[in-house]
Amino acid sequence: MSTQPQTRSDEQNRALLARLRPEHDNLKRAQIRAETEAERAAAEQERIEAEVLARYGTVDVDELQARIEAGWQRNSESVDAYQSNLERVRQAAARIDAEDRAIEAILKQPNVRIADLGRLLDERIGAVAAVVDEFAGAA
Repeated sequence: MSTQPQTRSDEQNRALLARLRPEHDNLKRAQIRAETEAERAAAEQERIEAEVLARYGTVDVDELQARIEAGWQRNSESVDAYQSNLERVRQAAARIDAEDRAIEAILKQPNVRIADLGRLLDERIGAVAAVVDEFAGAA
């Protein structure tokens, strides 16, 4: 079954074209905007890819993602190490405080001799030096 085009008068065709023309013009403007945006986006993509290539040596998304994940892993390890070192500092500070309290208790006792005091201070200096050396070696 074939369909025959509808026959219209010239006036009917002009009227139909007059109704269709605004839609055609709108679609044409939308097409021009879309093409312009696509060109702008392509240029922006090229600029970004050139920047990424210059900075990271690749634009391969999987490789970049692997690098990012490796960086996250390194950051986590660094934070864990920092936390561990901070705990060691807390423990060392607690040891020093305990030693200070022990020395203060000894000093409050009657008949403390200067020689005993000198020995305690030497031990105290040695303990503090050991803590400093421990942390200096870890740095």
